[in-house]
Amino acid sequence: MQTRERDRLSRTRQTLTRLAQEIVELVPMFMQRGPMVKGTVYEQRRKCGKPNCACATGKPHSTMILSRSQEGRTRLVSIPEGRLAELQVLTERYQRFRRARARLGLIYQKMISLIDELEAARRQKP
Repeated sequence: MQTRERDRLSRTRQTLTRLAQEIVELVPMFMQRGPMVKGTVYEQRRKCGKPNCACATGKPHSTMILSRSQEGRTRLVSIPEGRLAELQVLTERYQRFRRARARLGLIYQKMISLIDELEAARRQKP
């Protein structure tokens, strides 16, 4: 086996090891027990449509909204004042969980590709 080929395989193994370590770092995110809420919290600004309302010429009405997908449709729910901070924490927790899940999927795809490279390099020709 040529030196260049050995170096390439060594780098492939090192990359595989780094990806495995990243999985180890992601696992605690999946093991957490705290509740989550699917969705996003944001401020919705809009005009009510009444011609004499202050929003017609000035600042629009503001409402805090929880936007979530349910049965393939986007649902908007007004957030009561006392629950805003709680829902911001719960939705952020959900979003971090989903980002970690997406990253895990990409890592596994890359690992399979690297393992295939290692297999091809180690396979002996009869």
